[in-house]
Amino acid sequence: MDHTLLKEKERKLKHVKVYDRLYAMILDGTYPPGSQLPSEPDLALQMDVSRMTLRRALALLQEDGLVRNIQGKGNFIKESSSTVSSAGEPEVMRHPFFACSSEVPDSTELDFRIEPPTDYMRQTTQRSTAAIVITDRWYKKGATAIGYTLSFVPIETISEYKIDLNSQDALLNFLNQGIYHSGAASTCRYSYSSTGNFTAAKYTLSPHPSFMLIQETLYDEQHRVLLFSKHYVPIRQFCLEIHSSQGTGM
Repeated sequence: MDHTLLKEKERKLKHVKVYDRLYAMILDGTYPPGSQLPSEPDLALQMDVSRMTLRRALALLQEDGLVRNIQGKGNFIKESSSTVSSAGEPEVMRHPFFACSSEVPDSTELDFRIEPPTDYMRQTTQRSTAAIVITDRWYKKGATAIGYTLSFVPIETISEYKIDLNSQDALLNFLNQGIYHSGAASTCRYSYSSTGNFTAAKYTLSPHPSFMLIQETLYDEQHRVLLFSKHYVPIRQFCLEIHSSQGTGM
């Protein structure tokens, strides 16, 4: 890889490394629930990064429900909260981006890498896996990117479903379609995010910083996590259609 491109990639990933460090410190109790983080200047100095890099890491921690910012006071570690799930019959599983975007992409660009799991990856995939396949997917209309997904796929999922990582088409088809036919259940968490453009890195998804973030966990029949994904939909094209019916019994 060209040295300049490598340096640029390392620069873009700095906020992810800061995120991982802060996540580990939250996990090991260095910053327990309810505690306040150091001021941004002090924390940036402690992490040896710029305040812009730190703010990006904090924004990711906020969107993952780990940190909350109180205007005029600072950043605080959130108390643990239980996940709320809806009752009733579940809908047929669908790819969240395709289900919630009013703009329909005509192609998907894929990139992936295999890495040892961080604490965050183990937590989100709920597995003690030896390796994670990290995938980036940019949904495109013509040459323009209109959405982005970051996925963590335990290597066991790749092995179990016999996905050939030498074929990007095979991996892409599995992630965009096949896994939704193979999976048994999923949960999705919807929230506002301002991190879509810098998380997508390679492309600017929208001239506006407002995104709907869909955090998706997909399970197999044994309730093992098949993948965890973060889907970013520009707020101007986000739409959600909910089908419901009145129950017939008490």
